[in-house]
Amino acid sequence: MSYLAQNIQHLLDKNNINAHQLQEKSNIAQSTTFRIINGDTKSPSSTTVQKYAKYFGVEESDLRFKDLSDSIKTQDDGDNFKVVEKKPVRYVPLLNFVQAGEFCEYHDDAISDEFRPIFGEGYGENVYWVALEGDSMEPDFKSGELVLIDPDMQPNPADYVVALRKGEKKVTFKKWRPRGFDEKTGKEYSQLIPSNENYPIIDSRFVPFTICGVAVERKQMLRTI
Repeated sequence: MSYLAQNIQHLLDKNNINAHQLQEKSNIAQSTTFRIINGDTKSPSSTTVQKYAKYFGVEESDLRFKDLSDSIKTQDDGDNFKVVEKKPVRYVPLLNFVQAGEFCEYHDDAISDEFRPIFGEGYGENVYWVALEGDSMEPDFKSGELVLIDPDMQPNPADYVVALRKGEKKVTFKKWRPRGFDEKTGKEYSQLIPSNENYPIIDSRFVPFTICGVAVERKQMLRTI
């Protein structure tokens, strides 16, 4: 049994580095690391594995066939400790507003040079992180904050969504509000609501838009490092 993917992820976490930092320090391409961790490359060459082993100071055989991580960890619970299962990790694309717009319009694989982890199970197969832009959702969301988008999920009222307005290449991030049927046309319409009152509400009757995905998680910086 090979523990390679699990061990590489464990050693990244243990050393508090990501695949980008690993590439800078060891010349191991990010894409190589992501493919191994995600299980796309199940049997990398010995030369590749030796690079990981050398960098992390372990034996190649241990990296492949020995569980270098603890299967469980403990969490302080007052005077006692409780067992907490380790959560599986998966790397998914990080897109900007233009890349998310292209993915929405052409329904192709998300193209990105950057990836970020998600922890645990239950996420959709095609989820991706998007980096927010502008201040239209302040104070609820900040520019640069990462939000996890599921493009296969249908929105419910008050969900946050990414949407693509007709004729534009960049998505926008707003709260979605269905409004029922228009009295004049008899057609359903909805609105995209900004948190910042200085920005207008986007109404599908006047500015057609497509819902590209629903926000399911956020990654927020509480202060600048």
